[in-house]
Amino acid sequence: MKGLRDCIVSFIDLNNIGNILSQRSKKGVRIMHGLHQLVSKHAHALTAHEEVCFWQDSVLLLAFVDERAESFSRVMDDVKRLKEAIEGLHPCHAVCVKGQAFPAPAVRSRKAKPRAIYLSASSLAFSNCFKIEHELKKYRADWYIDSRITTKVNTRKPDHSVPVKLLPKNLPRTIHVFKNSFL
Repeated sequence: MKGLRDCIVSFIDLNNIGNILSQRSKKGVRIMHGLHQLVSKHAHALTAHEEVCFWQDSVLLLAFVDERAESFSRVMDDVKRLKEAIEGLHPCHAVCVKGQAFPAPAVRSRKAKPRAIYLSASSLAFSNCFKIEHELKKYRADWYIDSRITTKVNTRKPDHSVPVKLLPKNLPRTIHVFKNSFL
C-alpha cells in the first residue's frame, strides 16, 4: 500500500485493573486517573514518538523508525522510561511490535462536529499487540518484544522466545518475553 511507513507500535497496559474494579472500590478508578495524569505529564518527553494515546488503563505509542539501530534504540528508550514511570504508580506490561502505519486520511475540517480523531498507530501492528498480549499472557511478563525490534536493539537473553502468528499474513514471528527489564 502506498504511503505506509515503518514504525514501532507499543502498548502499555496496567495489570489486574479489572480485578481491582470488580471489588467495587474506588482504588481502580484512582489508579486509572493517576495513569492519565502521569502520561499527560510525560508525553512531551517522548521525543521519538509521533503519537501518545491513552484511555482507561492503557497507553498506545507510535514511533516511526528507519533501518538504523539508533532509531529503534531511541524509541525503546522512550517506552522504557514511560513504563518505569507507570510502574511507580501500578504494575504494568508492555508489548512492542514493528510494523507499518497506514497513511492518515485527508483532514476535512477542524470545525466539523463531531470531532474526528485518526489514530495513526491503529494499524496491523496495534492488532498484533492485542494478539501477542492474549496469546502470551500466561507468562505474566513485563515485556513482550517483536524479534524485528530485538535484532536492532541490544537486549539481555529473553526469558522465553515464542512464535506467534501475526497479521497480515498470519505467519509466525518470534516474540521475546522478558521478566523485569529487557536490558
